[in-house]
Amino acid sequence: MNLFNKINSRKLEASNNGFAIPQVLILGVGVAVAVSGLISVSILGLTGSRIKRQELIAKSSTYSGITLLRSLLNDSSQAGHFHYFWLVNGCSEESSECDSFNTKIPNPSQEYWSDDEWCKGSINCNGRQKAPMCTHTDELDWDQKTNIFGGLLDSQPDKIGFDLENSQRDFDQSFKFISTKYIGTEKYGVNSMLIEGLASSYIFNEQTASNKSRVNIQVVSETPEEGFGFLSIGENQLDGKDSLFLGNLSITPTNDAKGSIIWRRNLNDNSECGNFIEEAYANNSSLPKDGNGGIWVQPLGLPKQPRLSNVNDIGILICTPKEIQKNSTNCRLSSEDVAEKTYKIHSLYVKGPGAKFEISTTDNAKIILEIMGDIDISNGGIFCHKDGLNSCGTGKAENLTILFKQKNTPEGNKIVCNDLDNITGGVKLKNNISFDNHPYPIDNNQLPGSSFLIDNTGNSSFDEFGAFIYGPKTTFLSVRPESEWVQITNSEEINNSAGMIVTTRSSYGWIKNTLGESVEDKMINIILTPNGGIIPYLGQKAASNIDGDEYTYIEIIGVGNKINRLPLGSNLDSSADKIFLIYDQKSKSYYLRTFKVHNANRIGQENSENSYPRAFAKIDIKNINSHVDLQDDLDSPTAKAWLEAFNIKMKKESPILARNFSGAAWVKNLCFDGNGEKNWRFSKNFIEKLRARHGEAFNWGVRYYKGRSIILWDTLRDFKS
Repeated sequence: MNLFNKINSRKLEASNNGFAIPQVLILGVGVAVAVSGLISVSILGLTGSRIKRQELIAKSSTYSGITLLRSLLNDSSQAGHFHYFWLVNGCSEESSECDSFNTKIPNPSQEYWSDDEWCKGSINCNGRQKAPMCTHTDELDWDQKTNIFGGLLDSQPDKIGFDLENSQRDFDQSFKFISTKYIGTEKYGVNSMLIEGLASSYIFNEQTASNKSRVNIQVVSETPEEGFGFLSIGENQLDGKDSLFLGNLSITPTNDAKGSIIWRRNLNDNSECGNFIEEAYANNSSLPKDGNGGIWVQPLGLPKQPRLSNVNDIGILICTPKEIQKNSTNCRLSSEDVAEKTYKIHSLYVKGPGAKFEISTTDNAKIILEIMGDIDISNGGIFCHKDGLNSCGTGKAENLTILFKQKNTPEGNKIVCNDLDNITGGVKLKNNISFDNHPYPIDNNQLPGSSFLIDNTGNSSFDEFGAFIYGPKTTFLSVRPESEWVQITNSEEINNSAGMIVTTRSSYGWIKNTLGESVEDKMINIILTPNGGIIPYLGQKAASNIDGDEYTYIEIIGVGNKINRLPLGSNLDSSADKIFLIYDQKSKSYYLRTFKVHNANRIGQENSENSYPRAFAKIDIKNINSHVDLQDDLDSPTAKAWLEAFNIKMKKESPILARNFSGAAWVKNLCFDGNGEKNWRFSKNFIEKLRARHGEAFNWGVRYYKGRSIILWDTLRDFKS
C-alpha cells in the first residue's frame, strides 16, 4: 500500500472509532517525506555530476592534445617542416612499443623508406631518406625540431591553456603523449597516436580523472608547385654526386613557374648542405632561388611509367638526309588524327648535316615515343618537334613524352658525369670492365645504361626542344665535340660503305650499313679499345683507363670501307677493309686506325628491340700496319687521298652553340658541358598539362604531409603503451 492510501485508511478508521488526526499533521508528514527524498536524490546527483564532469574534462583534454599535435604537424611551411614527423615512430618513457629505439623521437632525415631498387648493389643501404637534410638554399635544424616535438613525449604531462589571475576553476587540463607510429608509404598512410587526457585538482595538483585513447589519423601527401621536379637526377644510392654536371645551364621560369632540380641522393649530415652548386659543377649556371630552379637533394620515389596504348613498332630508325626526303618515311611522325599515339623505336639516330627527325603534335594529337635503346641527335642532325604545321622548335613540351624502357640492368660498366673541370663536362666510365675474351653471347648486364645525346636543338639560336623525358636508367647528355669536322652519311651505297659512327649507352658505336635492309645492317656495334674497353663519348677523360692515355682524349668522328687502292707508299695492312677516323684532342690532329669485328650477340628481333650490340668493333693496336697519321688538316692532299680510299666524306661545320630546352627530364645522369649557351625553360602551363595528361603522380617533387580524417578513436580502459 502506498503512502497516500495509508493516509486515507487512517482517516476512515478515525471516523469509525471517534478519533481523528489533525489535517495539518498529515500534510506535514507528507511534505517531510517528499523533501527527504529530494535531498537524497540531490546529494547523489551532485556527487555523480562531479565525477562525470572530471571524466568529461579528461576526455576534452584528449581532444585538445590531438588538436595541438595535428596543428603542429600540419605546418607545411618551408620554415616549419614539422610535417615530416607524421612519418616517424616515437615513444615516451611510459611506452613499451619502442624499446628498440635509441631516442624518443628519431630525426626524420635519418629515417628511410625501404626500397630494393634504390639499394641495389649497395652495401649497408638503409633505403631512401624520408626527409631532406636541407632545402635548396639552407640546411634544416633537425636537432631543434626533434627536441621541440620530442618534448611532447616527456613523462611530465603537457598542460593545456594558460594560468589566469584570480582563477576560480577546480581542475587543470593536460595530456600525456605516449607514442606515435606510422604505417604506409610516402604517398599515403596512417599515423596511430596513443594519448592520455588528464584532469587534475587545481588546488591539490592531484590527478582526479584520465581518458586513454588510441587515435588513428589518415596522412596524405601533396606536392606544391615549388616542389615540382622539372629536372630529376639519380637512379639509386650508388650514383651519389657523380650523376649531375650543369655547366653553364641557365634556368628561365615563365608564367610564374616554380620548379626545382631534384637530386636523388642520401646525405649523411647537415655539413653536406650548401655544397650543391659546387658538387653539380654549376658555378657558371644561373639558377633562380625561392623554388625556381634551386637544387633540392632528397631521394624521392619516382612514379611508374605511364601506361601505353595504340603502340606502333617502327624498329631501329636512322634518319639520314636521303631518308627524310622520302614521301613515306618514319622519320616524319604525327598522331594520325588519334588523340594520343605511341611509337616504339628501338633506337633513333639523327646524325650529320641535313639529317632530321620530324614529329608533329598538337593539344588534341599527342605522341609518346617508347625508346628501347638510345637517341643520338648530333653533328648537325635535328630533332624537329613542331606544333601542328608550324616550324621546327614550336612543339609544346606537354604534348610529347619520351619514355626510355631499358631492359638490361647494368652491373659492370657504369657511366657517370665527367668531373675533370668546370668546362669539359660529358661522361666517363666509373668501372671500365674489359670485354676481352668475352663469352658469346655476352652478358648484356655488363653494358652501361641507355643514353640520349642531343647537341643541337635547331637551326637558329631561338629554336627550342620541348618534351617530357622519362628515363630513370638513362643518361641525358648535351655536350659539343671539339673537332668541327663531321661525317656526311653517304647518300649512295658503295660496297656496303654507308656506315655511321653513333653514340650508344653514352659510348661510341658503329652502324654497319645505314642503307641496308637486314637486321644486322642496322644493329648497333660497340667500339672497343685494343684491350677491350668501352670508349665513352668524347673520350675517357678524368677516369682511369685500361689502355692508358692513348684512348683518354679522343673523338671517333668517321668510319669507312675501302673502295679504292691505298695511296702509294702505304704500310697499312692490305687486307684491312674497315677503318675509323679519330681526332686526338691533345695533339689536335687526326689519324686512321683499322679495326676488327667480333660477334657479341645473335642476330634477332629481340636483341635488336633491346638495342643489344650485334658485335664489338675492336680497334687494332697502333703500329705501321694499322695506323695512318693525317696530321692536323683534313683538307691536305694526303688526308684527302686516304679518306677517298675508304669513301669517308667529311664536312667542316660551324656549330650553333645555343641549346634551348623546355619541359622536364627525369634521368639517371644529367651531363651538360660548359661550352656555348644552354637554357632550360620552366613553364607553369607545362606542369598543369602534364598532370592532366599523365595523372597526379606526375606532379612530382618535394612532398608535404597532412593529417586529415580521424579514422579511429578508441578509448581504452588501460594500456601500457
